[in-house]
Amino acid sequence: MGEWSKKIGEVGESVVEEFFDLIGWANSQSNLTLPCFRGIRHGKEGSPKQTHGIDRLYSYESPLEDGVLNHLVTSVKYTSSPYPKTPNSVFKGHFLDLTKTLECFKKSELKTRSNKDFSGIDVAKNIGVLFWLSHEVEMDVDILQKVSGCKGLDEYSYDAVYVVDNKRVGFIYDSIQFVKSAYPIGEFEFFYPSTGKNINPLNKKSSGEFLPVEYINSSVLVFKVTDESEKKTLIISCINEFDNSSLRRLIGLAQEISQDLTASIVILFPDYNKLHHENYVSDAKAGFRNKSFTNTIKVSSFRSDFRGLADE
Repeated sequence: MGEWSKKIGEVGESVVEEFFDLIGWANSQSNLTLPCFRGIRHGKEGSPKQTHGIDRLYSYESPLEDGVLNHLVTSVKYTSSPYPKTPNSVFKGHFLDLTKTLECFKKSELKTRSNKDFSGIDVAKNIGVLFWLSHEVEMDVDILQKVSGCKGLDEYSYDAVYVVDNKRVGFIYDSIQFVKSAYPIGEFEFFYPSTGKNINPLNKKSSGEFLPVEYINSSVLVFKVTDESEKKTLIISCINEFDNSSLRRLIGLAQEISQDLTASIVILFPDYNKLHHENYVSDAKAGFRNKSFTNTIKVSSFRSDFRGLADE
């Protein structure tokens, strides 16, 4: 059981605010209301919609695409019950409610005001982020997989919607807590890869203090830590359980993005155990010719317990 699973049972809905702080979205606006511009279409029969609520709005200039401003319109659905065994109906209701809000946000004064806070922007994207969280700790339940076949989600227009469940939030939370605990005096940042769309040398950054929305439900997270002597460590955390083929792919990713600029590389899995997996790590490293590179790699678990002590 990870640190997030304990946290979610302790403090309930306030975990969302803490999570936003953790991923660098702390300066978001909260509990906003905007008028509905399509009251009949967005409402129920005989009861036109009057307003929409936004739990949090976070706007930022994208580090992955030059000249792009991302407005994240966030909806938090928090239940005290377990996820339903057949979740499509409930999920669809949450999803459509958010996309209705996105339709009206595009025309709102709120968006106009938010745009004015930024300069040099070519495109402003309206992106939904749906946090569907359960107070019941079910960290192995992959709700995104269960709703992946849900139909009828394109009734309203939107640029993109990201859905985040207990498993994804737990993965991000536990990964960051590992990094902060393992490197308490280091400067921790999220890694921003080259995408082919962030080529302007005046704005290009390889890392930063906030997590781009594109990685909010990713299975892999990449961090950079710089210590007091400017030594850099690249940390790659994977949501999936350890296996040799996944490790090989992550070593290849580390080789591609580190560009020999890091002194060490740490690859994390939720279930890594040195006693069971050390030989697999040696085998995976043997498949790479650059031994000076593979010698910098350490594999560990982002879920700390007494077994993780042996990985040190």
